[in-house]
Amino acid sequence: MKEIIKKHIFILAIIPLLIGTIGYMRVGIMFSNALYSSFALYFTNPISDAYNIYIEIARWTAPLVTATTIMYVIKDVWSSINCRISTFNRNDSVAVYSDENCNISVGKGTRVIYPGNKFKSYTNSCIILFSDDKKNLKFYEEHKNKLNSKNVYIGIKDIDSSFLKIIDNVYFFDINMAISRMLWKKVSLWNNDKIPMNYNIIVYGDSNLSNSIISAGLQLNLVSLNQSINYYIITDNDLIKIRYSEVDIMNNDKLIFCQKTESNIWDIISKANLVIITEDIKPELLQTIVEKVKETPVYYYSPNETDLVSYISSDNYNLKVFGRKKEIFTDDNIRRQKLIKKAIDLNNSYVRDYKIGDSWEKLSGFLKASNISASDFGEVLSRIKSKMTEDEMANLEHIRWCRFHFINYYKFGIPDNNKNRDDKKKTHKSLVDYNKLSSEEQDKDKKGIRITMGLYE
Repeated sequence: MKEIIKKHIFILAIIPLLIGTIGYMRVGIMFSNALYSSFALYFTNPISDAYNIYIEIARWTAPLVTATTIMYVIKDVWSSINCRISTFNRNDSVAVYSDENCNISVGKGTRVIYPGNKFKSYTNSCIILFSDDKKNLKFYEEHKNKLNSKNVYIGIKDIDSSFLKIIDNVYFFDINMAISRMLWKKVSLWNNDKIPMNYNIIVYGDSNLSNSIISAGLQLNLVSLNQSINYYIITDNDLIKIRYSEVDIMNNDKLIFCQKTESNIWDIISKANLVIITEDIKPELLQTIVEKVKETPVYYYSPNETDLVSYISSDNYNLKVFGRKKEIFTDDNIRRQKLIKKAIDLNNSYVRDYKIGDSWEKLSGFLKASNISASDFGEVLSRIKSKMTEDEMANLEHIRWCRFHFINYYKFGIPDNNKNRDDKKKTHKSLVDYNKLSSEEQDKDKKGIRITMGLYE
């Protein structure tokens, strides 16, 4: 409602002018004089004694418009002064630009201000977290000349991070992937004693968050060469199905896509070992799902503590929430890059020890995502290493690596230049079964898992 009022404020402001002008003209005053007389009402200074219902309405509403405008000006001036005082003489200050209620938890010594969509030049860095990617990038584009000397952190939800280009001083925070990685680490199938056999996971929803959860799950949920996990994707979003239609899973796991209206949906849900709901659904549907699955964990995407699901009792059901803004939107996660610290360490180790690659800031979005995937899986391997041989873990790592490339639209192919990969055509000759790799390539995988597991020692 507040945004609608702001958008139409000019129209609302001239309504008294129009009503007053009509009122004065109805008593015989010519248009120019009627317009002037109506305008004078904004300053509680009527210059005509004429009276009718139109003039009376304008006489009361015009001063309200004037008073409201004055209050808005005072509020903006006070807000600007308060922001300047808050950040004055601070070594670390950050402005968070957003059209939503978004509070960032920061450490001691850091001052944060929330100027909405009004640019403030006097903070050390800024975080841009509007409700969608277009608004974020539009805000950055409008102010990028003033942001050249600052570190800028932009939240993204819809653009795949692997597609993003490198921009100096700009760091993209993949919100959906952060939520997804934190979710799977909370579920942590790799900490179970039993190998997941015919393990049924439901991902319910049409949003891009479903896409990220599937992607992260396929790359993290690899705990045994004998596992069989069935991912049931219940969605009406055909783009999600298209994204994974050509992904070679490379083991006994399966991706099964279902429409929400299919007749066997409830039979599938009732047999689930884990349910993940990625969108806001009707209370009666949520109640039916938790009743159908009984003690099976149901994870419900709930970014705000005031969401309806917060008031549903979990005494008799295994209902859990994930994706809370207070957990995701922290200074540690966004500016300090806590969620990807291991990936940065992994990349730095390759640069330092093997003279391979570039510094983290110079990596493409694809290579950053690759390092994040590899470092995350290093944690999984470090937990299951007592149950497997090094060769078996290298095999799992190769499956993860292949899945990452398949999800990012790569296919098996022999490049024309006889190199390993062709990034323009998105082909790679190593996208084959682990047993078909040369001994040198298998040794490379083994060396790789030693490095990634070393991140968690």
